[in-house]
Amino acid sequence: MTRYEIEKELDSLYRDYEIACNSDEDVVCKAFNADSKKEFIELLVKEIDTYEALLEEFDKPDDDGMDYVGLQLSQGLPSVFR
Repeated sequence: MTRYEIEKELDSLYRDYEIACNSDEDVVCKAFNADSKKEFIELLVKEIDTYEALLEEFDKPDDDGMDYVGLQLSQGLPSVFR
């Protein structure tokens, strides 16, 4: 998934969460085809957590900690990153 798709899905989940929290039991069950308001909100929270974890992957630095200059030099290759 792209960052845009994840953010779009998160926006949708947050809208559903807000509607579910501000509606009564019957409305939530009918609108979202859920068995109970509590279970539906718990499901939304888990799904939101999953998508936020995916989004955090995009915020991690690309540096993997490898010393590529040292590796090149140890293999007798000229360093191009100095």
